[in-house]
Amino acid sequence: MASAFWHVAQRHAGKDHGAPPILPVFVVSAALLLHRATVDKIHGMNFDSGFLKAVVERPDLLAGLQRRVEAHADTALKALQVGVASGLLIREGGEGFPRFRAMSGADLPLAIRDLEPPVSHVLGAAKRLGTWFAMDGFEAAQRQLNIEF
Repeated sequence: MASAFWHVAQRHAGKDHGAPPILPVFVVSAALLLHRATVDKIHGMNFDSGFLKAVVERPDLLAGLQRRVEAHADTALKALQVGVASGLLIREGGEGFPRFRAMSGADLPLAIRDLEPPVSHVLGAAKRLGTWFAMDGFEAAQRQLNIEF
């Protein structure tokens, strides 16, 4: 999950003028990335599609999403800890929620890159989530996904 979060952070910063994503982005991303049907839908979508298109095409993906967000919050926090401890992510403080920046580079180190399904599908979905959260903003994504944080 830490490597998927690297992709979320890297794509988010690339699309949002260098701004790293806030903590809730990773908690919601974990709930989406740890759900096979969601990954199966998202990993093949265009980067400019966005959450709204995914939800319109597959409204069933919202079923149980709030419960999954709550259930996977601990997993997300642990993955962020692993990401920071391993140097994949850098935690940034400031006002509000902490932010997590991807280490520099165009891709993950070769030793931890996994290009085989199903992991490659999760990483592909993570790239799209990072882009979509940056395009839409977290508040808009919350409304489109019908979740509270």
